[in-house]
Amino acid sequence: MDYKQRLIVAAKCVYDGDSRASQEARIDTSEFEITAALKPHQVEGVSWLIRRYHLGVNVILGDEMGLGKTLQAISLLSYLKVCRKSPGPFLVLCPLSVTDGWVSEMANFAPKLRLIRYVGDKEHRRKLRCEMHEYVKELPLSSYVLTLPFDVLLTTYDIALIDQDFLSQFPWHYVIIDEAQRLKNPSSVLYNVLSERFVMPRKLLMTGTPIQNNLTELWALMHFCMPLIFGTLEQFLSNFKEAGDPSCQDAEKVKEQFKILKFVLGAFMLRRTKSKLIESGTLLLPPVTEITVMAPLTALQKKVYVSILRKELPKLLALASGASNAQSLHNIVIQLRKACSHPYLFPGIEPEPYQEGEHLVQASGKLLILDQLLQKLHDSGHRVLLFAQMTHTLDILQDFIEMRKYTYERLDGSIRAEERFAAIRSFSQKSVMKSAAADAYQSSPFIFLISTRAGGVGLNLVAADTVIFYEQDWNPQVDKQALQRAHRIGQSNHVLSINLVTGCTIEEVIMRRAERKLQLSHNVIGDDILDHDESNVEGTEAGGLKSVIFGLHVFDLMEMNTERSQLDMGELTGLAEKVIVSRHAESDVGDRKFEINPMDLVDGKDLIMQEGSQPIDFNPGLDEASYMSWVEKFKQASPADDIDILESGNRRRLPDEKHLKAEASRKKAEEKKLSKWEDLGYHTLSVSIPVGPANQDLMSDSGSVHFVYGDCTNTAAVCPSEPTIIFSCVDNSGNWGRGGLFDALARLSATIPNAYERASEFGDLHLGDLHLVEITDHGELSTQTNAPQWVALAVVQSYNPRRKVLAVASLLLIWKFVLQKHHFQLLNILVVSYMHRQILFSYVAN
Repeated sequence: MDYKQRLIVAAKCVYDGDSRASQEARIDTSEFEITAALKPHQVEGVSWLIRRYHLGVNVILGDEMGLGKTLQAISLLSYLKVCRKSPGPFLVLCPLSVTDGWVSEMANFAPKLRLIRYVGDKEHRRKLRCEMHEYVKELPLSSYVLTLPFDVLLTTYDIALIDQDFLSQFPWHYVIIDEAQRLKNPSSVLYNVLSERFVMPRKLLMTGTPIQNNLTELWALMHFCMPLIFGTLEQFLSNFKEAGDPSCQDAEKVKEQFKILKFVLGAFMLRRTKSKLIESGTLLLPPVTEITVMAPLTALQKKVYVSILRKELPKLLALASGASNAQSLHNIVIQLRKACSHPYLFPGIEPEPYQEGEHLVQASGKLLILDQLLQKLHDSGHRVLLFAQMTHTLDILQDFIEMRKYTYERLDGSIRAEERFAAIRSFSQKSVMKSAAADAYQSSPFIFLISTRAGGVGLNLVAADTVIFYEQDWNPQVDKQALQRAHRIGQSNHVLSINLVTGCTIEEVIMRRAERKLQLSHNVIGDDILDHDESNVEGTEAGGLKSVIFGLHVFDLMEMNTERSQLDMGELTGLAEKVIVSRHAESDVGDRKFEINPMDLVDGKDLIMQEGSQPIDFNPGLDEASYMSWVEKFKQASPADDIDILESGNRRRLPDEKHLKAEASRKKAEEKKLSKWEDLGYHTLSVSIPVGPANQDLMSDSGSVHFVYGDCTNTAAVCPSEPTIIFSCVDNSGNWGRGGLFDALARLSATIPNAYERASEFGDLHLGDLHLVEITDHGELSTQTNAPQWVALAVVQSYNPRRKVLAVASLLLIWKFVLQKHHFQLLNILVVSYMHRQILFSYVAN
């Protein structure tokens, strides 16, 4: 029996067993002691999971985001405990950002399940392990069944790897892996550790995107569930290679392979989408209207865009010969995308002096349109999720939002965990206040400013009914997941999704390519099989960056040196109104997609919202000739003596008379500050950055570095006779934290938090500072030692209630100065990382 026949036979066995089980008495979810009222599709999903459990089949719950996969999984665990009398234990792995959701849903809907949340710092987890050990020790020796103090252990992927020696000792009866797309790489450490070390014969994977890029990722998930059935990756790809090859011309063979794939996957995966459930009448959910607005380039953006192309012209010419590497191509694309978002993302472009003003809006075509859209949405009482990819883009958008005085919350990778949860609660809870009090509603956040990948894909933000994508993610599935944060169960309003794309630029090329990429997911797990010549599927291997660069020829060279008319304010207002009212347009088809190009107005055409999207006229695999022709024309149209706006912007940043005056003013203020400190008896502990010759090798006397593990609160145990410095990172808030390392350092010496808070009181905490605090009084954790001991507090994070931007100082300069200043021949520096691990390394001077 060959590989493909084996898959078909296995699927038939599962279908036959499922058919027999479904003919028996229907499952009554009320017997599971679940307090929630499950929706029809959730009852069907739980029944499907139970039938697969009885068949001994590990499966994927691939429902689209927002359909309640978590509640279905909790119902299954409750069934196993209440109806099957299973003692467990059960393991749930998920991202840290969704642990709160699991805890709250399990507490609200399955109170009989005992849950332990195994997250936190090293000391907290050690305490939890000790409690489990004490519980088991007190059990009578006559007990034949291992009883644990929990039914469900909830933890994260990272902790599963860190504490794998402990967690892999449990014979897990059932394992649920949430957001299982984390396992799409079969070579990852997590994939191999879970497969090889953990005892988990029964498991369920949950993911709203079972296929994101290619068939390899799909095989990885299926193989993790049923490794004996799905065999090796080579077997899978050799039998279905035509289905994943966009250049295959045998449409009938491709169509047949897609049918086989769907038949096999149907036995091991349950996939429902909101649109199909709404059509069948089993789910009531407001529709979603998706509109792509093609924004124009402003004159400034056009100059920056052309300047980048001119600068990278040698690499563009070398692409066809294969001389350009992937990294250089990636850098070109990133720079062009920045030009499409906002020219101020480049240094030296923003006019000086730097201050808020309408120039911020006028510089970007996207921001011009966004400004009008937000005005209409705010006046009509809607709430908005505003997505962008780059943190610096979020900074510009935040400046714009503050200039317009809109209320907002922000969420991106630089935000503290507690601030994230507070922002989500603030945005979600205040949405109910509109009917209670108009004033309260006005003070509630109007915009949730968020990076596309921040917060976890299971984030629930149904308080918003409008989603705006200022920038698009490389992976179109990520944008789809972002939209599901608002369009999910619990949403009561029609959702409007607005995608801002700069037309005839690299952004439009990426968008069209993403549409083809989504087609692969549709063909494998969708409900319809399209003809292969129409689907135009493109995997990541087939096109990649080269196909994106080949699409550069959509930029019209005729407009390169022309000042095309811009949209006036009346036309922009009309555009915004047309986009906003599309939410309320009557339609019998439910979800809809439109595309609108405001530059039609400039060309004298009517503003028309076209159903669907218009394909770009290029083939990623066969368009090299058109690309080269375009590059040659661009070379001829770009005189070498043209002024480069990027270079001129950088030159403008050089010191001039105005900068010298500002520097003199700063020095005067510094002298006044130092005089005030002296009067009040304050002496700074911040070390100065050494200033030396420009050609001096800063680390010429660096010696050698040796890494040793140790405890930062007991340095004498590792280096009893040498001087030591305990290194830790802080922010500039002036608020000494609680728990973890903060408590440990406070117990080591009260001088440490006192010095930090006193520095804040005198305005002496600046990003990049390093405060060297000498320990003279020994606290409860300190071991008496005659060797000198310091704590170095590096201010590496700027904290603000609204903007929290992570920045790292140049610490090598500071350390060099510290060592030279104190003339240490041997200095032991204890460094504490972000994850509170302690690393001891020695610095031996030459």
